[in-house]
Formats: sequence, structure tokens, C-alpha cells
Amino acid sequence: MAGCGDLAEVARRLGLRQGSVERRLDRLDKDVDLALTRRGCHSAQLTAAGSRLLVAGRRFFRQVDLAARTEIFGSGPEALDAPDVLSIASAEPLLEDVVEDASATLGVLLSISHDTPHGALRQLADFTVDAVHTWGFDTPHASVDRAVRVYDVLDDALWVTLPSGHPLADRASLSLADLLDENWVSEAGPGSEALVERVFHAAGLPKPPRLQVAGSSVVRGMLHRGDVVGLGSPTGPAVHTPNLVRRSVVERPRRTCSLIVDPAVVPGALAEQLATLLTARCLGRFAEHHQDMLRDPWWAQWYGEQLDRQDAGATPAGARAGGLSAHTPGESPSPQESGQLDVEDLHLLRAVAQHGSINRAAAVLSISQSALTRRIHRLEFRLGARLLLRSSRGTSLTSSTRQFLRQLDAFETEFHGAGIAARRSTGRPAPHRRWTKAG
Repeated sequence: MAGCGDLAEVARRLGLRQGSVERRLDRLDKDVDLALTRRGCHSAQLTAAGSRLLVAGRRFFRQVDLAARTEIFGSGPEALDAPDVLSIASAEPLLEDVVEDASATLGVLLSISHDTPHGALRQLADFTVDAVHTWGFDTPHASVDRAVRVYDVLDDALWVTLPSGHPLADRASLSLADLLDENWVSEAGPGSEALVERVFHAAGLPKPPRLQVAGSSVVRGMLHRGDVVGLGSPTGPAVHTPNLVRRSVVERPRRTCSLIVDPAVVPGALAEQLATLLTARCLGRFAEHHQDMLRDPWWAQWYGEQLDRQDAGATPAGARAGGLSAHTPGESPSPQESGQLDVEDLHLLRAVAQHGSINRAAAVLSISQSALTRRIHRLEFRLGARLLLRSSRGTSLTSSTRQFLRQLDAFETEFHGAGIAARRSTGRPAPHRRWTKAG
């Protein structure tokens, strides 16, 4: 439904009747006690709760897939397929020009929402998006309480934007100390820190006494009116107006722009390519709008350094921060090509482990021993690995299967938590029972 929105087309893709699709959606709403879609006669769209559960569900199934490939089949931590649509929250106000590039060069569709740096990170933590494009000074991903991977996009130099009639506007470069008493406007970064305040502190100066903090779009509007002074980036979307001038800062302040991804959803190769694409787009803006700045030796050197980094490829800084290894291009996938296991089969496997034999597990599950054996064999065939050890004393799990099921418990708990968070956002109390089927 998220990718199409047309009930008849969804039914055609799934090989079902439209009435069957609607009945399944009704049953899903009832199972989770949430309205996940808004439907008309022939169309439907996801509600906010539906979007959150879709992102959380995509992460859940990819975590299961990744754990199976890594723990059981052993094909490596990056044997992932790229999602068809990647949800990104961006702290940059105008990122849509990357959408066409990603579709044409990477073959992935981007669904972009704009937020403050802090709000974008909160969306990643709340399972609302798969990735975040943001900026910071230290480790902006530290507030995300789960494993992420960070890719450096740009070592972003900053300049001062001020009204053209300002007394200092005729200077080629300005010192922050000269501008301390100005009426400043500032973006709010990760942790709600003010960009201007942080830059002044790094220069050993107190924060300006007249400092207004707002979101990036509001900051752009205030600068456009020409009644405030602010810090900006030559690689960001330009504010084109004749009543503004931009000047270099003697202290050479910088910030780091990063792409932060959920590694259980976004393959390393795709994240690297997307980070490189973002870098190219930012540097392209600089070259298109500010060629005159390349006559300044410092800016020419900075621009050359960024081009060198781009040619070298994106650096997965999150391999350090997230405790994850970097992707090796060209890794071969496991025999499981479709990417999603039947979670119900995994629950059957857990029951066999708990009861010590297929016989006893079949009786508890109210299915025949032969049916349970067939399903376990089918699961082993799909994974291309042995899951159970059978002997005269009973049936036990292999060590890799035991580790895999421990991870499955954690994944289901996380998915369940995302559902509870979605309920809270709608004002509904959390249910006292676990969800059916997929946990």
C-alpha cells in the first residue's frame, strides 16, 4: 500500500481480489488495534501509525534475514538486498534534487522528510525512517539508542551571511569577535545545541547576547529579510537576494555533515554510494554558485580536499561508532534470495528446542509430526544449513541456531516496542498481550 496506494493495483501485484486485500487490511488493523491505513473506494494511504510500523517491520524482517545469513549460513554481515524505497529524514531544507540522481544512478527511490537535526535523529530512533542526513560537531548519532552506521558526507566549512548595508560588508573576511554584538540567528543542531553558540565557544568567545535559535527553514527566511546575521554553508541551497552578502570567517569554523543509516535495512554498498552522491551534490552547488571564491587560496584548498575525499569514496565512520564491519563490495548472497523468512517457521523451531523432540513439540502445537518435520526440513533447505541435532536422547539446536533464536527474541521485543510507541502516539494504551504471528 505504501508503494502504490491503489487497491486494485495492490491486488493485481499480490494475485488477490481487491475484496481480499481490504479484508486483510481490516484484520491487520484489528490484530494491532490501530488504524494503519485510510481508505477510499479505490485508494488507500498509510496513517502515521502505519508508516511507523512499516519502517519497524522492514527493520525486523531484515534483522532476521541478516542474522540468518550471518549466524546460520555464514555469508557475512552485509549480504543484504537494497530496499525499493529508502525513507530519509534530512536536516537540509532542500534535498529533493538528490531524488532524481538516486533514482537514475543508484536505482533506489528516496522518500525524504525535512526536520531539525535533533528531530531527524529522533525519527531514526523511533523507527520512522531508515536513514538520516544531518550535521553535527561531535557524534550526532550518540542520541540514537541502537546500532547505526555513520558515513561522512562533507567537512563543511561555514561563512557569515549579513545584510549588504552592514558597516562590515565591504571587508573580504570577518572575525567572530567583530560580530559579537550583532543580532544573530542560528540553527539548532543535535542535542538542541545552537550552531552559532558552539562556533563562538570553539573560538574562545562568549555566545552573542542577541541570539535567536530556529529551524533551518526559518533561519533561511530571516536571513532573506536581511535583518539578522547568521552562519551558513556555501555547499547548501543558496539564499539568492541582492540585499545579502557572504564573507569568509577568519576563525574558519566547520561542521561535519553525515549520513546515518540503520545497517539492518540499508546495505553498506548502497549507503556508501548515497553518501558519495550527497557529497557530489553539495560540492556541485559550491562550484555552480560560488566560483569566485576559488580565487581565495583557503577556499580553493578546502574545495580540493573535499574533491579528493569524494574520489576516495565515502568513509564509513560508523564502522567504528556502531561496532560494525565495513561492507565488502561483491559479497555473494546466501541461497535465500527472497530475503524474508517465514517467522512462523522460526517459532516452530523454537518449540522443538523447548520440548526436546519433534514428537512432543508437534503435540503441543497441535500439528502432525510429519507436518512439523516437513516445515523444519523446508527451513533448513531455504537456509542451506543444519538447524537441529537429532539423536537417541532427543533433538537439540545447533550452537549457531541457538544464537540465532536468541537474536530473534531481541528483534521481536524491539518490533513490539515500536508498536507500543505507535499506540502511544495515537493516545491508545499499550496492549497486555503480545501480537500474533510475527511477534
